[in-house]
Amino acid sequence: MKKIAILTCLKANDVCTGASCLEAFFKKEAFFNQYKKEDIKLVAFWTCNGCEEVLLNNQEGLKEKLERILSMKTEIVHIGVCTKIKDKQSKKEILCPKIEEIIRYLKDNNIKIIFGTHK
Repeated sequence: MKKIAILTCLKANDVCTGASCLEAFFKKEAFFNQYKKEDIKLVAFWTCNGCEEVLLNNQEGLKEKLERILSMKTEIVHIGVCTKIKDKQSKKEILCPKIEEIIRYLKDNNIKIIFGTHK
């Protein structure tokens, strides 16, 4: 059974219930379609601890979350579309720098990263 986690943006909680990510996971649709013939388990649905625009930027808490993700032997982390931000200079959507930092840590610990949950 594959152990999967979903990572979302803390700021997205203002408008997001997580319903679309969870529905896609449980129905094995969209970016979870690749697991149609496999047993999968959702081991975590978590957010970053925020960025300079959010007051909850707690590095110790983030380290604790990352250690927990590793301790559960998570194999794959799906990155929600909410983790993209608009770059002020180029006006293009880019991945949030805090999420990039988390992804680097996860990859360094042999966790596969998939960009996307629902469409």
